[in-house]
Amino acid sequence: MTAIISPRSFRQFLAAALFLAAPAGVGAVDFDKEIYPIFRSKCFKCHSGPKAKKGLRYDDKRTLKEFIDGEDKVIVTGKPGESLLLKKAMLPRDDTDAMPPPRRGDPMTSDEIRLVAKWIEEGAKLESGEDTADSGDGEKMKVDTDTQHTWVNTEGNEVKAGFVRLEADAVVLLLESGKEYAYPLSKLSAESQAMAKKLASGD
Repeated sequence: MTAIISPRSFRQFLAAALFLAAPAGVGAVDFDKEIYPIFRSKCFKCHSGPKAKKGLRYDDKRTLKEFIDGEDKVIVTGKPGESLLLKKAMLPRDDTDAMPPPRRGDPMTSDEIRLVAKWIEEGAKLESGEDTADSGDGEKMKVDTDTQHTWVNTEGNEVKAGFVRLEADAVVLLLESGKEYAYPLSKLSAESQAMAKKLASGD
């Protein structure tokens, strides 16, 4: 039986699922078979039909597509850590912004969140075979072991990753797999923040 994320396990899970952990599973995630059932179970009470909250409908692909890479950042392709969908789904149940609200149903399980994170990282495709935007036009950047650094967040969790760049209020890091992740600069320890700024300046 899959465990529900509790406030106590939230910090560990956040570190494992979104603080630069490699996505679970092999092969591309199928929206219709794997993601839509999660939305139907956990999101439809508030986000389906013509009266969906804030116009966000998870039951209609045409409407949902408008919220992928939109200004509200509900779903940011390739960046599960920046996607509001996952940020709210992973909040402790006593948080007023947690989704779904406690009275509207059960939260996503840890496995469901990992699957949605993987789907977003792959480009949040709504159809099989749909093209995914690629930020690069050549070979993926490789991380040399010597260029990896140890990053620590405010909760004390550590991860080894290469530095790519500073982007607004986030630091973009690179795993050995070649996957880029943007992590909020404010969520890093003071030492890691200083390291990111130093690397960005080229000093």
